[in-house]
Amino acid sequence: MTVLPLALFFGLFSRPAAAQNYSDVAVDHETWSVIGWDDACGVAFEHYYYPKLGDAMAYEPISTRIGTALIHSGSEKYVGRYVLELDGATSWDERRVAKTEKELKAAGYFRPGYLDRIQDAPIGNQPLLAETILSTSTLSPRLKTGWPGPEWRWAGGSFNPLATCELLVFENRANPKRYRLMLVRAYNSRVRIDRAYAHASNARLLFNAGNLEVAAPEAETAAMLAPELPIARYEHAAMLALTGRLNESVDELAAAVKLEPKYKAQAREDLDFADLRGRDDFKDITK
Repeated sequence: MTVLPLALFFGLFSRPAAAQNYSDVAVDHETWSVIGWDDACGVAFEHYYYPKLGDAMAYEPISTRIGTALIHSGSEKYVGRYVLELDGATSWDERRVAKTEKELKAAGYFRPGYLDRIQDAPIGNQPLLAETILSTSTLSPRLKTGWPGPEWRWAGGSFNPLATCELLVFENRANPKRYRLMLVRAYNSRVRIDRAYAHASNARLLFNAGNLEVAAPEAETAAMLAPELPIARYEHAAMLALTGRLNESVDELAAAVKLEPKYKAQAREDLDFADLRGRDDFKDITK
């Protein structure tokens, strides 16, 4: 289950009053995760608020929200509801959370999505690259109203399995711990693949410019967005090797070679994999 920080659900899912006005416990940060997608345009999610260090048990949330958001057929606007709400410094109930997750999956929210991340970092100098990565226009959405204002930056989200809908995450520019989310339809049938290509290209351009710190998560995003895309898996394998995560790099390279056998020969000569050349598993993959 992929976990990212969250502060606000845009529109229907606004920050609960209980999480805003604790008199004894202040909120330090928030997280969200996708439990699963249904077979249309519906998603189940979890949303947690955590206390500041010293105010309560830092690893237990002081506010829990689990719910669903969906867009009905013929509509562009989403509706949603919470199915579990718990508040207070001692309100964490792991068994109730697990039971709710199980019930939502049994109700059809069990399909994994594709994580999309947009770093607040440089974009490589390549035509249309910034527009592809940074603009929601790549989704070809038809929603005309309800978008966050300029104080919010698109930070990614999660695509449903068919890439026909995305749960968008907007990050507050002044306070990166605050987020707004909204569910929209995506009418660009290639949007997920196009975005994965763009992230993979950006990773290589940033690495060539000496910015491995930003290039590595870009390559990871490409692989998460389109695990069936060979170049995305290959670039991710390369960045894993360059950052010293050698075992993970071997596994990712094996996936890339399975998708595109030509990468066997390329990897043998690629300096990105220099630290793997003496390993038997690398030799087996690339022989």
